[in-house]
Amino acid sequence: MALELDLLAELRAALVEEELTSDLREDLAALAVSTDTPGVYLWVFVSFTNRYFSWARGNHQHPVNDVAGAARRIATHVRGLHLLGGGEAGDGS
Repeated sequence: MALELDLLAELRAALVEEELTSDLREDLAALAVSTDTPGVYLWVFVSFTNRYFSWARGNHQHPVNDVAGAARRIATHVRGLHLLGGGEAGDGS
């Protein structure tokens, strides 16, 4: 689990560059990325193989060896939720 948490911490730092806030949840080995809706998060995990970041119920993945690229994709996803009214994030995405 240490590797997963390290990868998520790197991603959290990269998300700051994308002007997104997030909270590393060590108990869940997950990153809770804030959305425009208070209390609603986009949850990001590391795959079982430790090769991909995964979000939106695993429908979206990005290689962990491209943290900046993953942060850009996640930021695009979160901004898209804003345009959609945030409904998808509330479903545990």
